[in-house]
Amino acid sequence: MDNLHSSRNSYSSQIPAGEREEHVQQDLIDYVNYHISGGSLTPLTAGAEEADSRFAAVLKSSDIRAYRQECGGVLTEVQQLEQLPGVSPEMLSQLAGAISGLDSGKLRVLAPQTTRHNRVDPYVNGPQCLDMLLGEIRKAERYIHLSVMLFFNDQSGNRIASELLQALERGVEVRVMVNYTVTALGYGNNLEVGQFSRIAGRLERAGARLLDTFHSYYAAEEWAVKRKVLKSQGVPESILFLQDKVQEDVELTGLNVIDHRKFMVIDGTTAIIGSLNIGDQYTYATPIQEAPGQQVDGRPLGIPAKEEEWHDGCFRIQGAAAQPLNAVFQSRWLLLGGDHFDIGAPFYRPAVNYAFGEEECTLFVSFPGNPVNLIQQYLLDLITYAADETLILNPYLIDQAFWDRLGEVGPERACHISICNPLEVNDHPTNKAAVRSNMYVPFSNGVSFYDYSSTERFSHWKITYDRRSQAVFHGSYNINERSACHDFELGMLVKGRSLAEKVKRMIDYDLSVSRRISDKHEFFKHPWLHPSTYLNKATQNYT
Repeated sequence: MDNLHSSRNSYSSQIPAGEREEHVQQDLIDYVNYHISGGSLTPLTAGAEEADSRFAAVLKSSDIRAYRQECGGVLTEVQQLEQLPGVSPEMLSQLAGAISGLDSGKLRVLAPQTTRHNRVDPYVNGPQCLDMLLGEIRKAERYIHLSVMLFFNDQSGNRIASELLQALERGVEVRVMVNYTVTALGYGNNLEVGQFSRIAGRLERAGARLLDTFHSYYAAEEWAVKRKVLKSQGVPESILFLQDKVQEDVELTGLNVIDHRKFMVIDGTTAIIGSLNIGDQYTYATPIQEAPGQQVDGRPLGIPAKEEEWHDGCFRIQGAAAQPLNAVFQSRWLLLGGDHFDIGAPFYRPAVNYAFGEEECTLFVSFPGNPVNLIQQYLLDLITYAADETLILNPYLIDQAFWDRLGEVGPERACHISICNPLEVNDHPTNKAAVRSNMYVPFSNGVSFYDYSSTERFSHWKITYDRRSQAVFHGSYNINERSACHDFELGMLVKGRSLAEKVKRMIDYDLSVSRRISDKHEFFKHPWLHPSTYLNKATQNYT
């Protein structure tokens, strides 16, 4: 290792100076991260075959994946590349040359994107999240870009809509993407709350631009025409090829696709990302049942007061992390037929000091037809190489790839892993069957399991904590087949001791009110003997 580190200057001297050096280094980092996760650029961009074939054996080794997980799950600096097991400075220099002709635009939208010096604040439960959302919309001066799957026509939905209307009155640009069709299903046998079209009409009359994400793909002939039009309008190939992959996925599977992402970008400097939609299930105003003395940043911890209110959360991020999120918004907006805007223009990327805090933020995105799902791969590596306390909270544990990998984790690593899931109180019909059918071996090896249902509430919070690297991952991703294969998802990996400690206190509270399962016989030793196992298998690709 010392030899590799001492060779840094030798390697760096091979890279051109100035901006080109920074560009090549970023290409190298992006390519290595993507390749380690199992991605290949050969089908996507000319010139990748040489790099893929020459370095595949080294970059896909388990030692390298383990090292990257020690770094927190993503490589962000050239110095980390120099420490990769089995990689010499000469090899890195050769790799830099081999990828010099790749399409950097495609590489950027596929690989995780890192920004530094962000400030990240965690929020959990409806009242905290709602107050923060309303406050940030109220502060907007330039623009608001909101992408969410569900936006309900209920009390909190209309409060947020009212703030958006006031922003429009101030001259703020507002663009919103919502799945009108799925929202229309409502909740609690109430179709009226699903009438987002009423809110949309008010926003559009006030000057907002809105798109329905239900139509996330085109008929083959329609896309061929649409692609040519978008290209003639200046939409870059790095965006168009994303829809090409979605089209291929739809043609092969015949399944609809869902934009499941939940985020907002305000003025290019503030982002809100998490697992909550907009509506009284998520952003309710009812005070929670507080836990005396349990607070984070002066905000109380507790559980929802009503059964119909869900435990959920989000991050507010101030800093440069808003920019890659805005690029994700722009790509979906353009592909769905929205108006053109330049995210690099000063209006959308203001010239301000982006050093708001100490957190390093890395954005992971996935989409239908994705050659490799980086979020899934992060979660798989998180459990495979667990070496310190590792906590996973997720409402749906139905991805068989996750269970297969967890079953392979030996006792020396399994003892570090804890999972929290609302096993009994769950809106998914087969989550319990999936857990009971797959948890016996991991539990026997030492994985701890907590059932949040002892609170008599449902937890929709999707978050992980990795003590070794002081990292947390939070976003829209469910550990199920839809998120892995068929939905648009994203999440933010945040590294920073202060935030990690805050999130750890939040999770510890959830574990304290959950029931820790102590008897392995609550899980199925022989799943094939239980009918629910077959229901789960039959539906896991669709539900």
